[in-house]
Amino acid sequence: MKIKTSIFIFFLAVNTVLGQTNAGIYKFKWRIDNRLVNNFVVNNTGGNELRIPTALYDSILSRVDILVSQEMQAETHLLYPLNKKGKEMKTWSSSSQVGGLPRGTKRKAMRTEYLDYYVKFKIFVDLNKTMTFGNTAASFSRLKPYVRIKMRVYGVDKRSKRYKQIRLGGFDSINSFEFTMGGTTVTNTNALTIEQVLDMIFKGLLKFENKH
Repeated sequence: MKIKTSIFIFFLAVNTVLGQTNAGIYKFKWRIDNRLVNNFVVNNTGGNELRIPTALYDSILSRVDILVSQEMQAETHLLYPLNKKGKEMKTWSSSSQVGGLPRGTKRKAMRTEYLDYYVKFKIFVDLNKTMTFGNTAASFSRLKPYVRIKMRVYGVDKRSKRYKQIRLGGFDSINSFEFTMGGTTVTNTNALTIEQVLDMIFKGLLKFENKH
């Protein structure tokens, strides 16, 4: 225990001498309501797996990296903790979750990485119902998209050093028709393209950057 503590202090001392501050994103959640990108959703689940063009995926990650670096005045990178089998712990891809992102814990990150800041970042694209008519068997709704972005930063003392969040709305609504038959609920929407949704996210990240 004393050896680990000494090593930890040594790395902090080196960073201080070199004037370099480091931050790591140990948990990154990125979710998109599946009704926004799938024309048909059954029982509020399912739909096609989220597929984001590599260039746009990398662009979002790069943007987040830059934003965290600016916020904390630190060199930032993604942290991928290892499981017991030595494999990187990443989010899995589904119809509403973006895969390949860090899904570690603060404790594990602090045990394996000697940094100044440990960051948890979230991007959610959700929907609000603004109008509904019909009944439990069949209904028509207007769904309004919005983007939420959250960042929480912890220091080496495990205390929260910074918390920042934004919510961005004002996007065009989509239509939703939902019906239930034989215990199965089907939702049909005029879904958007993934490029349209990513444009919302970029606008959300811009608002996040400009919030002081």
